[in-house]
Amino acid sequence: MGLVFMLSFMPDMYDQMGKSGQMPQQIVTLIKYVTIGFMVVFYIIMPAAFVLFYGSKHTKATCEQRDPHVRWTDKCPLPVLAVSLMSGCCALCMPLMGFYGWAIPFFGFILSGIAGAGVALVGSLLLAYVAWGMYRLSINAWWCAVLVTIAWGASSGITFSRVSLIEFYEKMKFPAQQLEIMKQLALPQARWMVLFCGLWVVIAVAYLLYTKRYFTPPAEQRSVSPGERI
Repeated sequence: MGLVFMLSFMPDMYDQMGKSGQMPQQIVTLIKYVTIGFMVVFYIIMPAAFVLFYGSKHTKATCEQRDPHVRWTDKCPLPVLAVSLMSGCCALCMPLMGFYGWAIPFFGFILSGIAGAGVALVGSLLLAYVAWGMYRLSINAWWCAVLVTIAWGASSGITFSRVSLIEFYEKMKFPAQQLEIMKQLALPQARWMVLFCGLWVVIAVAYLLYTKRYFTPPAEQRSVSPGERI
């Protein structure tokens, strides 16, 4: 999705740079295609190679033969472990918003300062709970993940339908020179931002629904061996 999003708008952005005379058109064209090439390598070719290699039954058999012990990663189904690790990473990254003035989209507004920091803290705590609870196969954490995903998508969609990216970057305290350059570029319009947020939510919720098979309500939980869970 990120690759499609960038390829949809990046050519226009570079074309605007060429027309503005900031650099020769030949250099702009070269930079555009080199950038697209790198994106294809890192967004498609390398991930595909990783999937093919690590998804191979031969790789699995080699790992099990070399390391027969049950590790912490074996105690959680891999699809759920992926959500747990991503949620934990996001929880750790949320405080980094402080370097950008705590600017956060929030249901039609761009919060910043103390208000933005408060939302970031709550978001970080929720994501940390999701990471911990998903690893322990808690159905409550699964529901929390679904609600957080939908809330984030709705908040971002509503906000960017009313607020431009330039306003968002201003709240993030981008230098004035960078803002002037961005104003000359063909930034995504509101409808595209809303569409992107909606597609992201649909895909994320669909994946969470796929992982629900590994969870049971508290009343039905019992002691299950790692082999049965996987």
